[in-house]
Amino acid sequence: MNGPTAKRRAISGLAFAALFTRRLAAQTGSQAEEHPVGRVTLSQTQVSLFGSVSWGSGTLTFGGHSYRFRIRGLGVGGIGISELRAVGEVYHLSRIADFPGLYGGARTGAVAGSKEVQGGLWLQNPAGVVIHLHPERTGYALQLGADGLLIQMD
Repeated sequence: MNGPTAKRRAISGLAFAALFTRRLAAQTGSQAEEHPVGRVTLSQTQVSLFGSVSWGSGTLTFGGHSYRFRIRGLGVGGIGISELRAVGEVYHLSRIADFPGLYGGARTGAVAGSKEVQGGLWLQNPAGVVIHLHPERTGYALQLGADGLLIQMD
């Protein structure tokens, strides 16, 4: 599929990413002043060719316990393959049942070798749980788009 239809889809994907990033930034702008209630570590592989597929796993530390989880994702935009390893803080989580679910986020950047994503990545689910990741990507990829990540508990 090329021509006007492909251009409309690309523009729609970019518009979604821009709107999502602005909305999430407005909601999470004060997170740095708050105290996180949990921590996460994760690793993820992402393969992109205008659409993206990702998979991985991680650990949530919350309330003195560790919980393993799996990540599955789909996205729009980008080309290449990359590995992501990240640590991060969890905000607005009061019970473990609110952690799993679909998280939205936006991404931009280029990866050639190893690179830490400046400013980190902010993700949020419908329950209001926010994850601020400090990732380092390795691989070769050009990325611009939006992702949906499904977190499922093991």
